[in-house]
Amino acid sequence: MEAAAYEARAAAASGKDYRKLVVLAVLHMAQYFPAAFAGTAIPFLFRKEGLPLEMFWLLALPGYTRFLKWAMALVVDNFGSRRIGRRKSWIIPCTLIGAASYALLALFPPSLTLLHIIVGILIFKSFVMAAQDIAVDAYAAESMTDEERPLGTSLINFLGGVAGTLGTGAVIVVEMFGWELTMIAASAMLIIAALPAVLRKEPPPPEATQRREARGERPSLLTAFKRKDSAFILPFMFLFGFGASFLGSMVPPFWADKGLSLTEYGTLSAIGVAAGGALAATAIPWLVGRLGLRRTGTIGLSVVPLQAFMYFTFSEMENLPIWPVLIGSYVLAAFGVSLYSYAASISRFRWASKAQAGTDYALQSSIWNLGVSAAASVSGFVAASLGWSLFFPIAAATICVGGLFYLILFNRIERLVQERELTEIQD
Repeated sequence: MEAAAYEARAAAASGKDYRKLVVLAVLHMAQYFPAAFAGTAIPFLFRKEGLPLEMFWLLALPGYTRFLKWAMALVVDNFGSRRIGRRKSWIIPCTLIGAASYALLALFPPSLTLLHIIVGILIFKSFVMAAQDIAVDAYAAESMTDEERPLGTSLINFLGGVAGTLGTGAVIVVEMFGWELTMIAASAMLIIAALPAVLRKEPPPPEATQRREARGERPSLLTAFKRKDSAFILPFMFLFGFGASFLGSMVPPFWADKGLSLTEYGTLSAIGVAAGGALAATAIPWLVGRLGLRRTGTIGLSVVPLQAFMYFTFSEMENLPIWPVLIGSYVLAAFGVSLYSYAASISRFRWASKAQAGTDYALQSSIWNLGVSAAASVSGFVAASLGWSLFFPIAAATICVGGLFYLILFNRIERLVQERELTEIQD
């Protein structure tokens, strides 16, 4: 009877709230812009300043604060104003503090002498914005239906790509208008991206959350850890974050070593992220609807070795190819690999518990961020010791390990998640 009732409710939840999906996607822009700038523009700028690859682990330190999201999630999930909105109670102050942190960075332009101060500010900002991430991700995981999730995640990733374009392209703004103006603009963009969600009325908690609260239960990390599906989801989160970061963290210094200027690198990155992301965001709902997540992820994963071969070829060339060839190959590689990352992102929202979405998704995100930071901490040493030609094949292998884990265990994880969802709606 419970299973039949659950299926009936799922069938009734047809249709898509496009306005809600756009608001969620714009809200995620407030997360992607600082991540893109800190993860792409700042490494490129410091490489241009002469920072050795062996010292790039310093730039990975701010990411470790996001591993603490598993502990912060219990606070975010348990406390918040019902009048303002449980999620908006955290989104509003955290966004303001993050914006203030960027404004403070305007006083400290990138240089080797100011490296530790800049890293310290980024660590503080990252810690505060981690709480915002928890609220934003929980908001999305709770409010998107199964029918909305492919389109919603595509919009989130596409507008995240737009924010990433602005973040990576910020190196152009730094060169044209200076560090101070760039940081002030970054501060303003955080606030602007959060405004639509702040002004929109927050929906009530999902049914599973209401039933849990009616039973007097609080979100629990132990519950999340003990679930059977977590034994597969959490290891994948680490591998997923590690593979993407191991390659991605060294792309900016690679282009710096190939002699690109700030404007050239910003242009290449902006076009690659925007065009590749737009193609993937357009293709994903169609592909997932016809092929499913697993097959779509397989297509994307098959492009990873080709992407590595592209970087290997560029590393062996004394002179880079003409711009149309360089940009075209960059965009196609970004599009192909995005199919895998988009499929995995849709699964992440799908696998989060509706009964304690903030805690559940934050635990996943903490493990993912641990993989991201761990990879960024060691990738510089590997690139410095082995050289670019060997680095990129190794980086592709790390991505493929996580991808194969996802593809092989996908059906088993989905089955366990469905069984758990039936249990969560029972009294």
